[in-house]
Amino acid sequence: MVRGGLWLRSCVYVVLVVALSNLLLIEVVDRTLLEPIRKSIAWLAGLVLSLVSENVHVIGQRVMLGSSAVDIVNSCTGIDVGIFLASAMLVFPAPWRDRARGIAAGFAIIFAVNFLRVLMLCWLNAGSPQLFELVHVYVWPAFITAVCLATLLVWIQRVPAPDA
Repeated sequence: MVRGGLWLRSCVYVVLVVALSNLLLIEVVDRTLLEPIRKSIAWLAGLVLSLVSENVHVIGQRVMLGSSAVDIVNSCTGIDVGIFLASAMLVFPAPWRDRARGIAAGFAIIFAVNFLRVLMLCWLNAGSPQLFELVHVYVWPAFITAVCLATLLVWIQRVPAPDA
């Protein structure tokens, strides 16, 4: 019986991840939800970077630091990672209130870490484009995945134990 429950939860998890991720590909969702988020991240990054550098400009979803530019695209929002985390929390056998709180806290953590990622990548792109590529492609994806997993594990430890 336990294996059957795990199999069902695993299938529901995959369906949730695929369905929610595909929502991000719909043009109206991109225009009304994701574009304002991308522009907000760029604006906020420009604001923070302008505290340490004079040569910062933001146009739409592009952050320019000196002569370098970083475009904030959908994978720079953290929503995709949040979908993986939220889907795992939704299928975990916990009270709905705890699931909702976990999803809210999880998205906040992912957005905060992702924003630090954007800041670092803007800074690296301006100073060391070769290092930018390495950190952008290898280091940050691994780190944000580890943060997502750690967030899930901490949340699982804190929610009431499911009835067996």
